[in-house]
Amino acid sequence: MVCVGWGAIQSEIEIQPSETRPLDIGVSLSQPELKRLSTNLLCFRPEANLRHAKAFDIKARLNHVYTFGDYIFLDLGYVNRSKLSYEIDNFRFTIEDQKVTKASTVQALEIKPEFILFEQTQFARHYRNIFVFKKFTFPGNKLLRVELNEKQLSGRVISLHIPYKDILNADIIPSVR
Repeated sequence: MVCVGWGAIQSEIEIQPSETRPLDIGVSLSQPELKRLSTNLLCFRPEANLRHAKAFDIKARLNHVYTFGDYIFLDLGYVNRSKLSYEIDNFRFTIEDQKVTKASTVQALEIKPEFILFEQTQFARHYRNIFVFKKFTFPGNKLLRVELNEKQLSGRVISLHIPYKDILNADIIPSVR
């Protein structure tokens, strides 16, 4: 304690761990900013040579991968060539082993997007959406698996595998005029 003129002034303050907050130094975007950036990405044409997968007359495409600060933007598209509309149950994003030797030794880590541009529940022919993730890394022997599940009993499921090199080769979000 230090005495100054009229009384004592406390010069030492104890801060309990429960009173602390983590300091996030990285670029943090608000939900409206993520929506604006994601909407702008829909203006760009999809890449021709990125990943794609087919199952049950449905084609899944990775249109593009973008980055902005600490965020990764996945531009995904689906084309339904069947006569039945596709009723979306959920999307699952997991990081899995590239090669599985035994079914009992599979390790998968599920990751959740920070932001999804459209909350669409079904599509008849075409579907395109932007999924935004906080920056993540994974080893080269693993893949990011994007799985689209249907609500109906038919259980149409389509999986798209994205290797880490596609994430590493992501483009910075271009400016829209």
